[in-house]
Amino acid sequence: MNCIVFEWESFWVNIVAGFILLIPSILISIWLIPKFTFRLIKKRNKKYSAIKIGAILQELSEFLIDSPFKDKELNKETVAIFTKKLDIKNYRYITLLNTNVFNQNVFPKMIIVINDFFKNKELQTTYDIIAKEYDRIKKFRVEIERILAAHSLHIEDEVIQKVSCFCFDIKALEISYKFNAIYDDLLVETKSGRTGVFGLNDISKIYESLLYLVRDLIFDELFDYEIKTKT
Repeated sequence: MNCIVFEWESFWVNIVAGFILLIPSILISIWLIPKFTFRLIKKRNKKYSAIKIGAILQELSEFLIDSPFKDKELNKETVAIFTKKLDIKNYRYITLLNTNVFNQNVFPKMIIVINDFFKNKELQTTYDIIAKEYDRIKKFRVEIERILAAHSLHIEDEVIQKVSCFCFDIKALEISYKFNAIYDDLLVETKSGRTGVFGLNDISKIYESLLYLVRDLIFDELFDYEIKTKT
């Protein structure tokens, strides 16, 4: 009768060896593979990200160009935005910004320009301008949100968060502006004259946030820019 001898030494050697191999395998599956996969996806989406973020930059730029709040000093320098020239195959011009957002002076200057614009105007005139600008800002927000909703898969979360926060700022303006309707009803009932306009102070905040947003988006690794002085 043969006696089967169990080799405990070989058994434990295999257990220890398997355990040693298991640790790097776990690290590779949990950390290394997802990291390289994310890099590959990001690289493949780079072209599409530039297109989608570029579309947002175009909307922001056109909004500033059509703004009634213009000033010679504020619009002295322009910023041409385009994709990286190193990627010649996908190189494309994005837009021309009529304000140099890399000049820190433009941020307080924008607020001053807006305040001066309304300084000597009658309240009813101010209200009419605010109403027109409100409609323009609302349409602008809807268009930005449409771009985000349609192309969020090709836009980084950080960019989505920044743009979404800007849209929330606009929503706050819209809520503030709606108080004008209630105020108008009170004026009719009391047969009183207008003494103020809701949302006036929020306009300058929206424009300031817009300038910061444009600057942050241009700083993305996907874009280059050139600053030119108007002659």
